[in-house]
Amino acid sequence: GIDVAKNGMAVPGYDETPVARHMKGSDIDIEVDVGVGKSQATVWTCDLTYDYIRINADYRS
Repeated sequence: GIDVAKNGMAVPGYDETPVARHMKGSDIDIEVDVGVGKSQATVWTCDLTYDYIRINADYRS
């Protein structure tokens, strides 16, 4: 329930703290609204090793 971006821009005043806490969970819900209707998907992932996260964190701007 926390907006991180809207209309292609970061939400002013976005606080990463509750999102970072959520991302530490074993089940992570992420909702994306691209304005084309409703759908649902499940994504399974396993490569959350330190190196994978470190490499992808380098892309952060």
